[in-house]
Amino acid sequence: MAERRTAIVIAGCAAGALAVTSVAASIAVDWTWSDYVSSYTLTNTVIGLALALCGMMIGWFRPRNTVGVIFLIAGLGHLVSAALTPLSLLALEAGAPQTLTRLMAAVFLGAWWIGLPSLFMLALLLFPDGRLPSPRWRVVAWLIVVYAAFSVVLGVIDPLPTAPGEPAAISLFAAPTAPHAALGVINAIVSLAIVILVVGSLVLRYARGDERMRRQLLWLILAVLAMLVLNLQRWVTGDGPVLLLLSAGLLPIAIAIAIVRYQLLDIRVVLSRALLYGVLIGVIIAIYAGLVATLTWSVPAAGDPTVAIVAAVAVALLFNPLRLFLQRVTARAFYGTRSDPGETAKTLNEQLRTTADMAGALGALRASLRFPHMAVIGADGEEIASDGARDPDARSVEIPLFGTGDRAGALTVTLRPGEHILHDADRRSLSLVTPLIGMVLREQSLAADLRAARAQTAEARESERQVLHRDLHDGLGPTLTSAALRIDAAQNVLDADADRARAVLTHARADVSAALAEVRRVVYGLRPIPLDERGLVRALQEQAEHPAALDVEVTAEALPELSPATELAAYRVAIEGIANANRHSSGSRVVVDLAIDDQVLRVTVVDDGMPVPGFTPGVGIRSITERVEELGGTVSVGPDAHGWRVAALLPLRA
Repeated sequence: MAERRTAIVIAGCAAGALAVTSVAASIAVDWTWSDYVSSYTLTNTVIGLALALCGMMIGWFRPRNTVGVIFLIAGLGHLVSAALTPLSLLALEAGAPQTLTRLMAAVFLGAWWIGLPSLFMLALLLFPDGRLPSPRWRVVAWLIVVYAAFSVVLGVIDPLPTAPGEPAAISLFAAPTAPHAALGVINAIVSLAIVILVVGSLVLRYARGDERMRRQLLWLILAVLAMLVLNLQRWVTGDGPVLLLLSAGLLPIAIAIAIVRYQLLDIRVVLSRALLYGVLIGVIIAIYAGLVATLTWSVPAAGDPTVAIVAAVAVALLFNPLRLFLQRVTARAFYGTRSDPGETAKTLNEQLRTTADMAGALGALRASLRFPHMAVIGADGEEIASDGARDPDARSVEIPLFGTGDRAGALTVTLRPGEHILHDADRRSLSLVTPLIGMVLREQSLAADLRAARAQTAEARESERQVLHRDLHDGLGPTLTSAALRIDAAQNVLDADADRARAVLTHARADVSAALAEVRRVVYGLRPIPLDERGLVRALQEQAEHPAALDVEVTAEALPELSPATELAAYRVAIEGIANANRHSSGSRVVVDLAIDDQVLRVTVVDDGMPVPGFTPGVGIRSITERVEELGGTVSVGPDAHGWRVAALLPLRA
């Protein structure tokens, strides 16, 4: 790293020395300002310094990027040409040997080709990361290198007049005019092919690149547009002010900023404004010129002032509508549909109608608003979906998402580079679509809860089957098997020993009775028999008649027909409340009340004892709570003004 930076400093010093030499030699040769400009010495010096300084900056801050090295070499080429231009004339005036002057002229002509015409194109091919778009582009890179060498040779053999108007020429080689012209045509064709290929590579990078690469390329696009606009006359007519060629220095400056600090400005804003007003000015000039030409052709010469006035008025009337139209077009190109919230909502709605995939909807929204990165965060803080490349250094904004009144999560939006707050137009667009995203998020959450509930139901069903299987296999099965064996034994000894057979049958009957009791226990565990035989109220009253520590009173109004699940849950709540009162209450009486309250069955169990301090719900309370909540009801357990209270609200139909 240290050696590389030392080489950069040495190259920078050489560039500075060449620039100083160019200025000093121009003064020594007694050039006027016009001579200094028309000889392209000024443009070569400025462009060479821009390339060299930008190459130094890239090499210093991004030493692995080869664009910096290429810029340094290209800049030195321009500066060598700029220094040798006045030095060659000084050598001619001083009567230097012809070999030396021809060598200086050849180097002057050849060094210029190293810069913008050739190596700069290689830098563009490697821009912005210093690597080729893919290995297949190595052919283009080698083509540029060969073209650079060919151009240098072509420049070296180019005849150079010793003075304006003089036929004599100096060059390192005496080259015939015709072959040189043919080589120039070949050189121009290859140059055009290279330009097309390099532009194609940049377009490919922009289409396939991430947000960072696109913003880097936008810096180059802005510089190219500025240079093209400033030199428009030169490109059209083939001639123009030489000083405007200084705008070529904008290219390396823009590339250096793009590589080192592409977030220096919001390039989207700058480029959109430049395009807007550049196109607007060009269109207005064209309209004005067209109107003047049309009116001048159709109106007599005496009406020239009228022509100008009419054209000016027409342009004034067209200016604002045209400005607004172009502003909408450029804003849509860089900011998507943020100025049209309805279009943004329509895009998201169409995506959600096609598929409810959150990632796909988020991708459509981000593409519509041109944000670098967007993500949906769930209520638990976990990322559900995201789209785009997120820059950890970029600012982001979090927008809450709501579904049916409850906060369902948040939408995280990474701001565009250069933006510090969310633009009002963006906020308006997002305010229309965030409810849709919130509803989708809520829907996905409910679907996940439903899947979990189904899984729990299946698990509970299998658990109950397992318990039933164990009760039948381990309890009822052995008892019935024993009874069957005893009956077989009694049958075998019935004729020989009636007393023994009678005793065996007695044991068999006991086994059958035990099996019957086990069956009743299992069936009662599934659903209490009195509940089916006598109904909810009578089953509870019968339970209250059993001897217990407390007196139990059951009160109930006329109840409608209840679903089996609701009836069973109410019975379990009441029985658990009575059992808790018998175990823990210091009172003497328990009241069980069943009533209908707004299409809801209310079950209340209250005792007249003192509340137990430090009471914690046990297994029974948790069991009835889960049973009631499964049906969509609620349970509350706690101290009451007259004792301890268990209250449950159950839907009439589960």
